[in-house]
Amino acid sequence: MSILFVFIAACSDQGFEKEDTAAILNGEEMKYEDIMVQFSVDENREETVINYLKQEIVILEAREMGITVSDEEVEESKKAIFPGSDASERYKMIENKELYEFYEQQASLLGVSPEEFFEAWEERTYQIQAYVEKYIDAKFGYPDKGEDVDEWGQKIDDHLDKLLKNYKEDGRLIIK
Repeated sequence: MSILFVFIAACSDQGFEKEDTAAILNGEEMKYEDIMVQFSVDENREETVINYLKQEIVILEAREMGITVSDEEVEESKKAIFPGSDASERYKMIENKELYEFYEQQASLLGVSPEEFFEAWEERTYQIQAYVEKYIDAKFGYPDKGEDVDEWGQKIDDHLDKLLKNYKEDGRLIIK
């Protein structure tokens, strides 16, 4: 019972509960717990929500373009660094203390084991990464050797900001 109280107090201090709706995108509620599978919302909550929503919009846009990401592609990406490993083994190989602490903290806030959190985080992260890479390739390609990478990156950032603005203006995105 005291663990539940600590969790509730921690979330209350943050000004939200994990079950609270952060935004509604195309009629689908985006809860803080959805965001917490990828990001900490302890600091810069508004910026974190915006970044999460941009990813979700890219996935929607990519799907509208006919872009898909298969389970096999996601699995291949997860195992690229440690072939033949499973999520539990990859979790045990984490050497970065800050990353390890992030997994521990988020797992605690979401009420799951660190290994369960890592598995969900890894699945979601690699899926999003695949969609974003395919979308960027389709929309912008990749810079040639002579192109300014910063300028290319700025074009992408501007495009994502414009998408977010358009979704808000069209009523497809409501941020709580």
